[in-house]
Amino acid sequence: MEKQQLRELGFSEGESEVYIALLKHGKTSVMQLAKLTGRHRTHIYDTIEKLKEKGLVSETIIDNKKFIVASSPENLLSYLKEKEEIAEKLVDDLKKLQTQEKEIKVETYKGAAGLKAVFRDILKEKKDYVGYGEGGRFQKVLPEFFGQFQGQAETLKIGLRLILKKGNKVPARKGLEVRYLDYVSPSTTFIYADKVLIIIWEPFPTAIRIIDRQTADSHKSYFNFLWKLARK
Repeated sequence: MEKQQLRELGFSEGESEVYIALLKHGKTSVMQLAKLTGRHRTHIYDTIEKLKEKGLVSETIIDNKKFIVASSPENLLSYLKEKEEIAEKLVDDLKKLQTQEKEIKVETYKGAAGLKAVFRDILKEKKDYVGYGEGGRFQKVLPEFFGQFQGQAETLKIGLRLILKKGNKVPARKGLEVRYLDYVSPSTTFIYADKVLIIIWEPFPTAIRIIDRQTADSHKSYFNFLWKLARK
């Protein structure tokens, strides 16, 4: 499981195997690492250099023999923090290069990774938002991420007014106000900032995000109309 999680953080399979082997077995020679991982020594040397760059391994000499030692896993947080800072700087620089267009932007995101990206954008805006649709879909498709999202939204004090189909339920949290209608679309629509997010859950989760102030305002007006009709 740890190897898969390291892969999700951008580690190669070899880096994951070598680092985990070092954590389990302590100081280890390159030859021992080759036996433990089933990888050629040349590959082990290359992998060690990459892990050194990440600050996750070091070398030590004992009785004129070289051993490889895993650094504290806490160094992983420092490495990821550094990458995050580089990414933030890069995003700022890339934004300066981006041509500013006045036309409506329509973006499509698919699968679990796509859904996580658009929901993280809601948290990034740190503003109250509204939505309507059948309840329980988000929690069913991404149960673990849903819990994280709910907790962060509550911490950031992001309010949500939500209209659900009568009979649907969603977990309560601070800042959430729910009303009900006899019928709402099986897709889910959220309006936040200058964006309209439409999520089609079946047969494959797909999110369509429209970025345009006028479109967002018109959807917000439609939501407010439905909100007056909905029942607590």
